[in-house]
Amino acid sequence: MTITQNFICTMLEDICIFVLWSKFSLRGKNILIKNLFIIIIGSLVTSFTAFDVYFNMIISYSTVIFLVHLFHKKGFIRTTVEYFALLAFLMIMELISIFIYNKCVNKYQGDFSTIVILLLSMLIFIFVICYFTPIIKKHLNYDENMKLLFCFVINLLGYVAILKVMWNYDMRVVIDNILELTLTIISVLAVNIFLYFYLIKVELEKKESKVQNEYSEILNNITEDIRARQHDFKNHLNVMYGLIESTKGIELEYNLKEYIASLNKSMMIMENIVYIKNPILRAIVYSKLNEANKKNIKFLYNINNLLIRNLKDYELSEILNNIIDNAFDALDGQIGEKSVSIKAYLQGESNIIEIMNSGITLKPENIKRIFERGFSTKDGNNRGYGLYNAKKIAERTGGKIQLSLENGFTIFKLFIQ
Repeated sequence: MTITQNFICTMLEDICIFVLWSKFSLRGKNILIKNLFIIIIGSLVTSFTAFDVYFNMIISYSTVIFLVHLFHKKGFIRTTVEYFALLAFLMIMELISIFIYNKCVNKYQGDFSTIVILLLSMLIFIFVICYFTPIIKKHLNYDENMKLLFCFVINLLGYVAILKVMWNYDMRVVIDNILELTLTIISVLAVNIFLYFYLIKVELEKKESKVQNEYSEILNNITEDIRARQHDFKNHLNVMYGLIESTKGIELEYNLKEYIASLNKSMMIMENIVYIKNPILRAIVYSKLNEANKKNIKFLYNINNLLIRNLKDYELSEILNNIIDNAFDALDGQIGEKSVSIKAYLQGESNIIEIMNSGITLKPENIKRIFERGFSTKDGNNRGYGLYNAKKIAERTGGKIQLSLENGFTIFKLFIQ
């Protein structure tokens, strides 16, 4: 084929890939312009490097992956995995199309007009898939385990490269064994996907177990705290008895009321924690209450019963710890009373969790960037991932997170399904 014909065919293939990619994963403003630019550049690179199959694969695939990584701000490994997965899917569709063409129309010769017809047919089919198949983003997200993803990328790259080399070396070998090749690729790809998600499941179960073990110790501390308070109850009775013996009249009434009020306040704090049904919430509130006392921060909470279905224990822990820690950090150096409060309640089908800290601790120009990966208002390395991770977890499970500045307070509001 000529360079122009090669460009047209490559462009149609890339359009097929990006239609699917946009439906499943790519998001953002000006997505059509970005994708069109990537498709044109990728197709030009592919058509001008078609003289060498190995060089062509390396440079063309690298160009598309790099441009998507750059323009859509996606992680490089994740971009690579998604691209090769879609490329493998497209190759399977091409093999099936050629098989059907051989059986129903004529013997496939690989001429330009036939390739264009098949690619246009595939594009129409992909549009139909995207239109009639509801795609829920939370079901398509996956946890990024770098080692597993790297192995997955190598496997996908191997399948794509082998098929590409076979096609360029002898097209008839592929066409004559098209059914066997298609079934083999589908089987191997399915096994790899199954293994990947199985290993991810094992990793998530380890995370879940780690969080439960970590918070079981905190819950044990709550029990010990209650026992200690019960043990001290006799001492409190002795103090009150001493007050009765040593003071009389109005002074006695005042001293008793003051002492009982302080004792009641102390007992109510622990009693409210005990009545939080969700054990992870109970443990987080208790640990953050102790941390706030050490940092001289007034910590308030009002937790009603929630019905959290889509969040794992470790995900709930990550979200709340990240946001509350961010609220504590924001109060560093603040003059006057420092306060952080957490409020949780059920509103219709949604669980609402509000985390509020005193003071407007964000500049207006930073509000839009606060959830960006790597963005932080604090100096230091490895910052700017807490709120990004919290937002990612919330959205992956069908919820969302909002930030607002109201009446001298910074408020993060979580909607969890």
